[in-house]
Amino acid sequence: MLCRKQFRHGETMYIFYPGSQQRTPFKRSGLFLLMDEVNEQTVSALLGQYGLEQLCMDEDIILGIPVPPPGGWDNVSSSAMRIFYDGLSNPEDIPFELSREGIPTLASMLRFWHPMNDVRYVIGLGTGASYALRLAAEQPAWWAGLCVLGGNLPPEARLIAPMPVWLSACDASTVKRFCQANQVDTRDGELCYCHRNPWQRVVTTPLCCNASAFRLVWNRLFRHVRRINTCSTGDITSRMEDAHQIFRCFIEDERLDSMPHTWFEHIPADTAPGKKLPMVIFFHGGSDNPAEAAEMTRLHELGQQEGFVTVYPWATNRCSWNSGLNPELEDDISYITALIQSMLRRYPIDPERIYLSGFSNGAAMAMSMALCHPGLIAGIFPIDSNWPGRRGIYEEIDWHTVLPFAKGMEQKALCDYLMPIWYTYGSRELSYPVRRRSSQQHQYDFWKMYNHITISPTPEVGDTEGCDYGVPGDLQETLYPCTTFPKHRYEVQRFYDSSDRNLYNYVVMYDKGHEVAPMDAALGWNYVRAFRRLSDGTLKQIS
Repeated sequence: MLCRKQFRHGETMYIFYPGSQQRTPFKRSGLFLLMDEVNEQTVSALLGQYGLEQLCMDEDIILGIPVPPPGGWDNVSSSAMRIFYDGLSNPEDIPFELSREGIPTLASMLRFWHPMNDVRYVIGLGTGASYALRLAAEQPAWWAGLCVLGGNLPPEARLIAPMPVWLSACDASTVKRFCQANQVDTRDGELCYCHRNPWQRVVTTPLCCNASAFRLVWNRLFRHVRRINTCSTGDITSRMEDAHQIFRCFIEDERLDSMPHTWFEHIPADTAPGKKLPMVIFFHGGSDNPAEAAEMTRLHELGQQEGFVTVYPWATNRCSWNSGLNPELEDDISYITALIQSMLRRYPIDPERIYLSGFSNGAAMAMSMALCHPGLIAGIFPIDSNWPGRRGIYEEIDWHTVLPFAKGMEQKALCDYLMPIWYTYGSRELSYPVRRRSSQQHQYDFWKMYNHITISPTPEVGDTEGCDYGVPGDLQETLYPCTTFPKHRYEVQRFYDSSDRNLYNYVVMYDKGHEVAPMDAALGWNYVRAFRRLSDGTLKQIS
């Protein structure tokens, strides 16, 4: 589907959408083509003669071709690209409606297309090539990779972050500076890369603007790289292989509860016959999907190594989880309960070792599910939840008024459940540094109460003496667990109950924004794997 979009201040962009389905359980990329002559004829030729329509359909790409101002791209500010960048998902140019919590409403999210921010790429031709090179220097966090046919990086431009790049017919200075930015230390003909992180690479193979060039760049570079929000300029990491090839995908399956549900399953290969396997269910973030959740966490890869089953479900409304248990919305708790029972029937899963994780809205869902059915869950490791409350807002909240908390305490009155928790948060998140009346304080004080851990007061807003993560743990650790990104630092605050059991951990990854870092899930798994939920509801810790 091709549309010509006119923005409010006269900017124009042609957008090609792959099909008519705005939301799918698979991942969509964004690709911008910057060139000097853009009109109906040139766009039509690019889509047909140059094969871009077929490429977008094959690879699920949303393509944006902005119309340049008179004179080309030379004098356009890099910030002006933001209009096109944001407009790729919104063909009607209607502002997002925000909920009370400060996030887009369900209606808004369902109305827009959703190219993921970690997989956006740019190709530049003519003056668009030099503009794309400037974008790499001035707005690196926006792009996972770029390709230029001609053009040179201006002498005054300073590359401040790694950028996977294909440079065709660029000068030696431009190539040298991108090699430096990508920390290149290994050369293989026309490919240069960083041995520690081989997707920080520079390709200098010459290209001609023809039907094969765009697909070649996609297949050899773009489809392999993504930029994650784990520092202010983003880090380059690898993309996952095609989800269809990795998972058993259940699409719109009605066998769980007579309603259509979608989820992906991964069963570790070469499992010994009769061996009982742990299971991890990971809940995607708001407006995300199973493929995005899988690519963010790579839990299934860890599951292959460690021998556990991984499940990535899609919310019933195909957008966001009803983590607040709103009775007027979909009953995701019953859906996940039915999914767990189905997995137990179909696979040799150990009912004592079922664990939950999730990101953002999915982290809240993991907590809500554990509170509603603590007898099913042996431990949780949620990531980056700004719940309960409103993002970045400081306000008093009584836990009795938070329905999942209240439900959890009702269950706890029947059996004194304990819930092991490894919770990860980023230092560039909205409720950091953590202060009293923030979402983080409400969340960790509740879980400490739940697990019989002493609650200490969190510093007030404006208190410069208090620690940034709120309350120091009984035991504190600093971890640098990622060999690919050795600067990734985690500060772990471990809290213990009166019986010296470590049941709550507040973990801050420094310089991370709203994102899942490569080691977030692995650290969480390494903690929760030590716990089992026995049939009588009690918790057993194993070595």
